[in-house]
Amino acid sequence: MRKPTPIETLERHRGRVIQVMAARLQAANGQIYEHDLVRHPGAAAIVPVDAAGRVCLVRQYRLGVDDFLWEIPAGKLDRNEAPDACAVRELREETGITAARWTPLGRYVPAPAILTEVIHLYLAEDLELGTAAPEADEELELRWIDLDEAIDRVVNGEIDDGKTALALLRARHRRRL
Repeated sequence: MRKPTPIETLERHRGRVIQVMAARLQAANGQIYEHDLVRHPGAAAIVPVDAAGRVCLVRQYRLGVDDFLWEIPAGKLDRNEAPDACAVRELREETGITAARWTPLGRYVPAPAILTEVIHLYLAEDLELGTAAPEADEELELRWIDLDEAIDRVVNGEIDDGKTALALLRARHRRRL
């Protein structure tokens, strides 16, 4: 198989976080087709686990589903920011937590057919609690629950955020190694 050849890419919208693009591509068989693409800078998401095996989850409103979701702390990368630096910053901002030990848990690709976003997942341990400093548009509720209970909530559908589900599963696996 060969990748399609880009012919033309046009910006349709530039927002605060994303760009919406229209791309014309030529497939290996010669067919030309159009494809919509949303460019996103990427993000980092963190599973903070304390000495008692509890994970800190945040509850916040998500416009895309018009509901409140329980998620792991996460946020978008700033321009030229490394994913690990973003993870440290976001964990501290959203929860006030700092961690002495960080373990990469790989990446999560939420919607590769239309979205360039890649979310870098991390396990944070040896935690120290502090004061959160969320951004002005973030209203967050924090809750600590046992990591195994969090995974049970993923399995029964109470937690249905994709990055959170995958990161919790990977964190539990990594802690058992």
